[in-house]
Amino acid sequence: KKLTKESNSIFLTEKEIQLLELLLKSKKPISKNDIQSSVWQYANDADTHTVETHIYRLRKKINDKFSDDKFIMNNKEGYYI
Repeated sequence: KKLTKESNSIFLTEKEIQLLELLLKSKKPISKNDIQSSVWQYANDADTHTVETHIYRLRKKINDKFSDDKFIMNNKEGYYI
């Protein structure tokens, strides 16, 4: 699948798609633990940087192609679009 804006597009991995769908469906920020359990089915107490790594790479991919560094935001409550 791909994400398109005007004439630019990027291809997304399955996990990136699942992550974006989760964020788009939510009306409020989603915590790292909730993302971990929803997208990767990890236990809430798993010590991993999977969420941060994927969000970092997805933000970079989106910013490089669309010049949008505010697509995925975060605050103390979690990540949101």
